[in-house]
Amino acid sequence: MNFINCTGTASANLLKQTIIFWCENSMGHVASLLRLNNGTTAVLQPLFKEKLKFFGEEFLKIKKALKENGLSNAVYNNFAMLNQNFIYLLERMKFEGFVGYPVLQQTIFHYIYEARYVNAVLGVKSRPENLLITLQFAPFYNRVLNCVYNQMYFWSIIGAMHPSLLLGSNAFYNAINGYAKEFLTQTTNNFNLINYRLSSLKRPIKEAALREVFNDFSQINLEFLEFLQHVKQNSIRVFVSSTAIKLPQSFYSGVDHQIAEHTLVCEINKNIGKTLK
Repeated sequence: MNFINCTGTASANLLKQTIIFWCENSMGHVASLLRLNNGTTAVLQPLFKEKLKFFGEEFLKIKKALKENGLSNAVYNNFAMLNQNFIYLLERMKFEGFVGYPVLQQTIFHYIYEARYVNAVLGVKSRPENLLITLQFAPFYNRVLNCVYNQMYFWSIIGAMHPSLLLGSNAFYNAINGYAKEFLTQTTNNFNLINYRLSSLKRPIKEAALREVFNDFSQINLEFLEFLQHVKQNSIRVFVSSTAIKLPQSFYSGVDHQIAEHTLVCEINKNIGKTLK
């Protein structure tokens, strides 16, 4: 797909105008992302805000350079690299701040695929991974540490999604107390924070640094598992009333499913704990 206008030809001016267009478009994406979590409980990490502002400024610089001068190989390569790095930032934000927030994730998916489209238009090869849970993302020479890293990253994605699945039941949402709502919101943000911390670890990653994140991950998982068990018990810790709560069987099946998964994580964590001494 190494073409711009479906004719198989690409004049210097056409390429210049194409890059200007996508600079402006990407600047719009940046502006949107900086305000996207307003009105939600999602947490946009300060580092992500800083990086978004950086990308907005860099896209603006390229746009100005192209409008003032002709297209050069240096500007073309700068834009291609900038767009590639922008994709990587969006991939991180997708799993480290917006998991459990379907509308926000849908928006960022949209921006990712547009940026990948730009790569296709310019004939730039996109990175093959669409997820960050890959050996390439965590290139440790120690395979044990790589396993620990990826286990936490994967299960934190799942853990961040689970509270929103519970809250998606109107019957459950209307029956629970303020503490339960706040706890579920915080659990989503806590799991997102685990992944943010993981990918922010200085390379090469030291076992002690990984252990610190692991200890918090284990505690978050255990606390959420205990909460799920209280849901099954119709506990006053979760519900407004102490009387028996009647929720759809499909809801309790979903709770059982989550309990099984987070119990598995506890078992995985026991093994990891023996490794990270």
